[in-house]
Amino acid sequence: MEIDLHIHTTYSDGELTPEEVIQTAVDNELHMIAITDHDEIGGYLASRSMAQTLGITLIPGIELNTDGPDGELHILGYQFDPNSPSLLDHLKRRKEQRIEWAKQILRKLENMHYTISFEDCMARAQGAVIVRTHIAMELFAKGYFPSPKEAYNTLLRKGAPAFCSRPPFTAEQAVRLIHDAGGKAYLAHPGIYDFPVPIERLISYGLDGIEAYHAKHSPSQTSYWELKAIELGLALSGGSDHHGPNSRNPFPIGSVPIDEQCILQWVKKESIL
Repeated sequence: MEIDLHIHTTYSDGELTPEEVIQTAVDNELHMIAITDHDEIGGYLASRSMAQTLGITLIPGIELNTDGPDGELHILGYQFDPNSPSLLDHLKRRKEQRIEWAKQILRKLENMHYTISFEDCMARAQGAVIVRTHIAMELFAKGYFPSPKEAYNTLLRKGAPAFCSRPPFTAEQAVRLIHDAGGKAYLAHPGIYDFPVPIERLISYGLDGIEAYHAKHSPSQTSYWELKAIELGLALSGGSDHHGPNSRNPFPIGSVPIDEQCILQWVKKESIL
């Protein structure tokens, strides 16, 4: 039995449509997946019917981007009510904020003589959530850089010349939002942050679990976070963080080994709901 609880689609910065994700999960003989787009649940909503028809257990998922006193952390939400008014209100507000944020970045780029249009960037976002990856892709398409990755690292990463901060949304607020929607909150890919993860503070906010199994975790990082979760009484999750074959996260859907006990716990959770 195989699961993958961290997958992105074209509704945020993934390359595959929700339907392509479901078909790939079927082809790779997965039993359960979660589509966890950034600040967006449209991909989950769009693929529920197909998943059910093809026998894939699709659980509600999301990846909330946060920043604040705890650093720039990503919080995964699972098994929440997709009709939660507080969640839907937050996503609508963040989507609007991202649009203004993207325009601010483009103004900075124009002042640096990189001319790309907002409309073209939004076209890459396919009308959903715009992220810096879409802007990097457009910079590459216009011939300014040899790759989207170089455009991102040169101009758009945190601390780079065209970087702009979005309105603050903290890890504590993310955990509370997920709980308000009836879900569980997990810290995404704890091994890849370039600063010490304040795990005790996150637990004080009500964090439910840790994504110990991740494509960018080394074996030692996976072991460390498995043991840390056991020590702290936290649940475990895992996934590929697949963004597409040509992306910065090309790891195939279902490619991350997940401990059998963790898989059984997720299967048991779904059978109870």
